[in-house]
Amino acid sequence: MDQIPILIRARAHLDSFDRLEEGKARLRGWIFRPDIQINRLDIHLNGKRWVASLPLQERPDVCAAYHQTTIAKTVDLGRSGFDVTAPQPEKFSVNTGPIISLSPLGADGCPLESFHTYFHDLQKDSESLPQPPKELQDRIGGSDVFLSVAGQLTSLILSAIGRYRSFCEPGTILDWGCGCGRVMGQMMKLVAPDRLHGCDIDAEAVSWDQQNLPGPHFPRIEPYPPTTYPDDFFDIIYGISVMTHLDEETQLAWLRELQRISRPGAILALSVIGENLRQTKMPAELLTMYGERGFASYVPDYSDSLAEYSHRGYYKESYHRRDYLAATWGEFFEILECVETKHQDLLVLRAH
Repeated sequence: MDQIPILIRARAHLDSFDRLEEGKARLRGWIFRPDIQINRLDIHLNGKRWVASLPLQERPDVCAAYHQTTIAKTVDLGRSGFDVTAPQPEKFSVNTGPIISLSPLGADGCPLESFHTYFHDLQKDSESLPQPPKELQDRIGGSDVFLSVAGQLTSLILSAIGRYRSFCEPGTILDWGCGCGRVMGQMMKLVAPDRLHGCDIDAEAVSWDQQNLPGPHFPRIEPYPPTTYPDDFFDIIYGISVMTHLDEETQLAWLRELQRISRPGAILALSVIGENLRQTKMPAELLTMYGERGFASYVPDYSDSLAEYSHRGYYKESYHRRDYLAATWGEFFEILECVETKHQDLLVLRAH
């Protein structure tokens, strides 16, 4: 039986965030819950209240985009927009962020779960952020979508972890398997860089990070634990597309290591290949093993091209059933929820 909660989350998008003259800011976007009608919205910037009980406005484009889905039969998607200009909160830092928290209110006025995100200016990033060489970008998913995926993943991580711990709180943050800084480059805009740590087995990617992303700490790590991090060191850890490439024994070894370096109460978000993607991607010859054990992996064609960072056959493609995750990963962490996406799902964990 699937023992991992899958909670209903708001869906939201920011069209723009602009700092204006006289200490004001303007925010535009939309938000809705697929199960509950949202009428008003509280908004926080970096944890500071900015706007209270803002009425939602008509957004015909959102209604048109979802009108053929079952969501449209449950809630009024037309009234999902917001466009607000207001003075920024007192003592609001202009050096980072902002992390924007959208806190919807239901029809009865009761607060619903907040959605944490940020505005990703793709054009500005393409002009101002240092860009890794094309070969490093392609190594982690494609240079043609490097920046757009960076924004999507960062927003996903903020929202998934932000339900349980605010990135605005003090604490150390680890990007486990940071590659050439796809997410780290975004996180540096949102929190003080000296709070950030990134590690990877790819020496070339880590070297690029060290030279081009000043502030965070970027050690190269070995393909197998341990790391040199102290016990109980991190308050937040996220790992995107790491467990999806490790065999079972190596995964268990890394879960022990992540458990060791996580402070009690720390929140982790680790991605796994989601069920939607598994059904179209997993080779048929793995079906028996997957059905019997709830876990299956194989060595894909691209594994040899990555062997120089580990060894031949180290990189796998791995698939997890949720009852397997509950039984095995639950030995190391409290499993809070699974955040479903069209691609890799996020398993959100809490350290004991």
